[in-house]
Amino acid sequence: MTNHPNRTTDGRTEGQKTDRVASGSSRRDFLKATAAAGALAAGVGSGVVGTSTAGIPTPRLSVDGNLIKDPQGEAVKLRGLNIADPKRLSVTAPARGKTPEQLIRWLTNADEGWYPRVLRVPVQPVDIGEHPPGPVAEDNGDDPAPPVPAFDQDQLESYLETYLDPVVDLCAERGVYCIVDYHRHWDGVQWAESQKGPINEPLQEEVLGFWQTVAPRYADSSHVFFEIYNEPTEPGFYSSRYKNGDPAPWMQDKWDLWRELAQPWVDAIREHSENLIIVGSPGWSQTPEGATIYGEFDGGNLSYAYHTYPGHAANNENTWAEQGGHDYSGVEGAFEEVPLFVTEFGWQDEFSGYDPHRWISGTTDGFGQPFVDWLESEPSLHWTAWCADPVWLPAMFERGFETGGETDAVGNPYEEEIPTHCEDLPCEWELRGNPDMGALVKETLAETRDDGIPSGEGPETPTEDTPTDGTPTDDTPTEDTPADDGPNWPDGTTDPDGDGAYEDLNGNGEVDYSDVVEYFENMDSEGMQNNVEYYDYNGNGEIDYDDLVALFGEVQ
Repeated sequence: MTNHPNRTTDGRTEGQKTDRVASGSSRRDFLKATAAAGALAAGVGSGVVGTSTAGIPTPRLSVDGNLIKDPQGEAVKLRGLNIADPKRLSVTAPARGKTPEQLIRWLTNADEGWYPRVLRVPVQPVDIGEHPPGPVAEDNGDDPAPPVPAFDQDQLESYLETYLDPVVDLCAERGVYCIVDYHRHWDGVQWAESQKGPINEPLQEEVLGFWQTVAPRYADSSHVFFEIYNEPTEPGFYSSRYKNGDPAPWMQDKWDLWRELAQPWVDAIREHSENLIIVGSPGWSQTPEGATIYGEFDGGNLSYAYHTYPGHAANNENTWAEQGGHDYSGVEGAFEEVPLFVTEFGWQDEFSGYDPHRWISGTTDGFGQPFVDWLESEPSLHWTAWCADPVWLPAMFERGFETGGETDAVGNPYEEEIPTHCEDLPCEWELRGNPDMGALVKETLAETRDDGIPSGEGPETPTEDTPTDGTPTDDTPTEDTPADDGPNWPDGTTDPDGDGAYEDLNGNGEVDYSDVVEYFENMDSEGMQNNVEYYDYNGNGEIDYDDLVALFGEVQ
């Protein structure tokens, strides 16, 4: 079992330049960057100016053994937060107090003391298709899931354009990685009919259609990871993994059945993108060791998800170390062999007596601090705490404004009126302290903000293509400029912040809108292509539209 994220705090529900511009995410990134930059030039605030981003370089990362590494081959460790579904946040903002964009800017503002390096964005079929969030039948504990399929292609396209694209783009601008998480769960839809199958083929098709649409959309975005399926529920791994010291054959069969269902989703992503993929496991993603005992998925650059909450039986320091721990017989944890992404964990001390809250009921001393200590014990353990929200549980925040005891919506937020508690967005949220999870998570992010950061810099030693004087040059011979004394490109370009990258392309000593335009107009020029290391702001070894968006993010 796992937490119940949709329950509210009172227990109720709620190539060439032309080629690149024509491609999905690259074109979108550029249009958003230039449109917003134009607004800045006209004196219209975008919500970015005046905030101190806590951003980091976000190059494309790769798995090496049990480590995740940057393009320079250095190990990276990522820590961060979950937010609520961006559509749910948008629709319920008058009751919740923040839009998703306002929330992300706040959570990445160093002036507010926030230093997440990755944000997990749950994309819920419930919200794509505008279904009632579960559970509806609280009196008998039913956990209804949306029907399969939960949405059609038009609904998906509308969701992506209206709600997910802005969040993905803003993560790039703010310098944080973004996990796009296909967030299906609840007992009502099982991934297989029984331990012996067959798999749920309609569910397989629903998820496959999602990734066939989403993967190419963000394929060129180095800061995006793909989590293929939040929590496969039943059938789960709830018996001994071993028999007489050998892997139990029935557990091998179940893992093979899970791979039969989910491997096509990985394959669909790999047709378009080499970005990091996070794979869950049967039984609410509590058994990542299946990958190391019974066999990894195909596709490469894979990490595996692990979810746990204080109310789960398999939850103590021994079972964390052995990942799941049902009669484990001392087997090494999965993180010894593969990178583990703990994409959900959390705790909250007091609730209103609703029974399913037992899974997430815990304290900082009893669960939170020991678990965070374990997360910090290995470089192969990465994490995103659930949840940076005042409504989805366990909640890191309380709303700092009067709500009259009401929540974001009663029943179905897509059919019922949303109460307006916040007249002037955004409104204040207050961080929960001990014994709840908010304060410890924020403190840990701040204390580790410089640990395991990917490098966005190029080679530090001169090469044939790296001038020793530290300035980019155009070495292409022309009638007026021989190769041995080529001019700086562009003429007078500077590095205002001294980070080795040349953001001031017009030479006026600052980063402004004209630099964004200059960058776009010269992305394919020999001057820029001959000096990639000086204009590759995200450190992925090439000139692309993620760099353009990063440059816009530095406009003051």
